[in-house]
Amino acid sequence: MTALLLGTFLALGALSYVLYPLLMNNAAVTEGGLQRNDGAQQTNRNQAIDALREIEFDRATGKLSDNDYDSLKASYTERALAAMRAGEMAVCEVCGPRPEADARFCSRCGRAL
Repeated sequence: MTALLLGTFLALGALSYVLYPLLMNNAAVTEGGLQRNDGAQQTNRNQAIDALREIEFDRATGKLSDNDYDSLKASYTERALAAMRAGEMAVCEVCGPRPEADARFCSRCGRAL
């Protein structure tokens, strides 16, 4: 009986340790661990970039027509650019602005920023 309780306790501890980063509000995982993400521009930029990726996927899978894709892409791109211009961002000499604000290397070509 004691072994069952101890095993259950350890399993719940391990589960909470694994799920903790997923359940934290407004946190981003970085190289150094967890870091608070309090910037509104960061959130807006991430949402706009995620929306662009989502419509790209929907178009590739045939769920979105070309006309709808064009109109959505224009509005999401405008929103993403406005959010990126509002905050600081990493810029690659070859690829241009990168979506990762704290990047040390370009996510496309690998060059140091």
